[in-house]
Amino acid sequence: MLIRRIVLSVVALAAAGTVAAQQRTAAAAPFRTPQEAVRYYENLVGRLAQQVRSMQDENALLTASNADLKQRVMRMEGDIRSLSGEIAALRKQIAADAEVRKNQLNRLADKLSTPVPSQPVQKNVSPPPADDSPEFVEHIVEKGTTLNALAKAYHVSVKEIMSANKMKKPVLYAGQKLMIPVPKKP
Repeated sequence: MLIRRIVLSVVALAAAGTVAAQQRTAAAAPFRTPQEAVRYYENLVGRLAQQVRSMQDENALLTASNADLKQRVMRMEGDIRSLSGEIAALRKQIAADAEVRKNQLNRLADKLSTPVPSQPVQKNVSPPPADDSPEFVEHIVEKGTTLNALAKAYHVSVKEIMSANKMKKPVLYAGQKLMIPVPKKP
């Protein structure tokens, strides 16, 4: 609506300027006959009418383009609101997942730092120990347990655990039974 008013104002100013220029020219060179003056002004009115139509067409195109841009902006604003909501939900989920992981790691650290209760071996796995040979404790491996963690928990080396269990590779699996050498207590 505003664009149309501006265009019409420009057309009116252009027409007034053109008419004023023509009047100055006409005053300098008067028409010989009234028919000449009529033809001249009809021609002038025709050109002005053509300019007005051209500007109206351009105004219509600009109005349609403006309406299209408004629709696009509205869609994009909706998309932005939707994406903002999704981002907020993802941030909450990430924070909740981080808290869960933190709690899991804390529980695992507590579990690894507390000594595993000794369970003396009931079976005769090795020959009866001599006075300076170690005793053995049977340990059932849980998911996530490592040889390093077991060595720290039982105060022995990884090499001693691997040797006691005749392991060639330091690979553990859940449910595996290991014999852990523990020094005799004096």
